[in-house]
Amino acid sequence: MKKDQNDRDSAIIIPFPGLKDRYYEKGISSLESHHFQEAVDFLKQAYQMDSTDPHISAAYLAALYENGNYDDSKRMAEELLKSGIGSFYDVLDIYLMILIQLNDYKQVVATLKPLFEENEIPPEKAEHFLQLLKLSEKAVRNQVMENSPKDDIPFLHQEQSPQDQLIGLGMLKDKNIHPYLDSLIEMLSVEKVHPFIKTAILSLFKENKIDQSILVEKLGKKETLNPMDIPSAEEFPFFHLVKNQMESQLRDHNPVLLEQILDMIERHSLCLYPFEWEPTNPSVWTAAYRAMGYELYGENWNLEKLAEFHSVQEAELGTIFTFIVKLEEISSAIVSPQ
Repeated sequence: MKKDQNDRDSAIIIPFPGLKDRYYEKGISSLESHHFQEAVDFLKQAYQMDSTDPHISAAYLAALYENGNYDDSKRMAEELLKSGIGSFYDVLDIYLMILIQLNDYKQVVATLKPLFEENEIPPEKAEHFLQLLKLSEKAVRNQVMENSPKDDIPFLHQEQSPQDQLIGLGMLKDKNIHPYLDSLIEMLSVEKVHPFIKTAILSLFKENKIDQSILVEKLGKKETLNPMDIPSAEEFPFFHLVKNQMESQLRDHNPVLLEQILDMIERHSLCLYPFEWEPTNPSVWTAAYRAMGYELYGENWNLEKLAEFHSVQEAELGTIFTFIVKLEEISSAIVSPQ
């Protein structure tokens, strides 16, 4: 039987030129701005058009993971590892993070142990993967973590990297944290514990409704706080004032730079949490972040003129800019690759 014209037209799908790249670019932009569901939607379209592109595959996998689609991202990571698409050890790194989120520590051990036995781990990944292997072996031995003595909690070894401490905190997801409460509280007042780790601990306390006064020391500040009485980092009004000012300045002029600065502000807010931003004039912070934007792109800028443009004190702007540079160094360390 012959097909009519409508049948033939519907059977032929010709994508617009460059559509795959457009989906990929929009997906990356959404991923960088932490709009993870949006990133998944865009990158899924690109992946369906070309599942062999290593850049698209890696980005789609990262988006699924960041969006909390652990089962889907696990299946995809396993497919990529089998097919050899993309960087094997970068995909493996994400795969291991997914397994930890799923509490599948046995599979982490089963995956990493043969690689170490065959000396196939690249030097730059060896220490990181070894920490994951040790953490997972300990988690397998202590399957009922609530009954484990607090000295056996792997992430409380303060000499570990912040990345591995975060993994340890992830191991407490959906667990009873009360056996470890004293150790966690102590970490909040230890200077060498990374500010981001302290934020993660406070978030864990809020999730578990820990209703007691706790001493928090961070970035030279010290205060006794009750986790149940403080808002989340995103709920601080000052945080939104600075973001809104940046958006009004850059939304139409330079949206790419805007996304980079907003991401920076969000990371810095997590580092400062639960303390308020000081001074409380949002304009001086906005001006300082604008200066960071100039620095990102190697553009010349003048402190005096920038202060005048934003109607802020030059000395105060200089102080805040220096502090932001410090915050960027601190917050970048927690997300830098191993």
